[in-house]
Amino acid sequence: MIKLRDLLSESLVLMKGHWLQAIAVFFVFNLIIGLVQAIPGIGGFLSLLVTGPFSVGVSLYCVKIINDSFPKFKDLLFGFQYNLGNNILAYFIIIPIVAVVGIILMILFLLINFAIFLLIISVVYTQSYEAFVNTLEWEALLTPFRSLSIGLAAESIMLLMFCILSFCFSFILPWIIAYIPFAMTFFVMAEDASIDAWDAVQKSWKMMKGYKFNFFVLNLILLLLLALTPFTLFIGLLWYIPFSYVVTANYYEKIK
Repeated sequence: MIKLRDLLSESLVLMKGHWLQAIAVFFVFNLIIGLVQAIPGIGGFLSLLVTGPFSVGVSLYCVKIINDSFPKFKDLLFGFQYNLGNNILAYFIIIPIVAVVGIILMILFLLINFAIFLLIISVVYTQSYEAFVNTLEWEALLTPFRSLSIGLAAESIMLLMFCILSFCFSFILPWIIAYIPFAMTFFVMAEDASIDAWDAVQKSWKMMKGYKFNFFVLNLILLLLLALTPFTLFIGLLWYIPFSYVVTANYYEKIK
């Protein structure tokens, strides 16, 4: 099991001397993806074609930072120069699987949260719960929130916070969980320019065995750090994005 605290602090140390270039690389990377997606009509499809090769490029760049092997701006284009077809294909393999699993998990999470919500209502707001059960009027479930307009009832505030947090996580966590087995695919392809797309996906799947929960916790920590960026007027994203990629690259180096 990898100690995440040590991983994060070590990654931060490894970023010294690379921050300026890394910020520029990831800014250009995200700018290009954004501009491609903005192309009317075909932007969505074109972004699918270029995201895989660019992902290989930024993965190589981050691995070089970890190994202190002279990362360069041109590494961003590595996925277009070598094994281009497989780099594109790998993304087309991963996306449908993540989409299906993510949607299934999202529905499951929403159902679980709704069941918990009903349980809370049945205990704290008995009349609202009975009205919903007897009449199936969804408006009855909104009764607790109406008390907020009357006064700051502690129960209503806590219920509102629960709903916001739980439903937010229901739309975020499923995609993280669905992607975890494939998270190392582009790092594998960055280090092996001759590997087939499916072999890289399988290698990532095998590599993550025994590490899925540990990596999931790491992503929760990174998610909490991301939640702090609004307090920096999102300027913090310039540092957060390269750091999160380098942390993942460091994780890859430790489990490969």
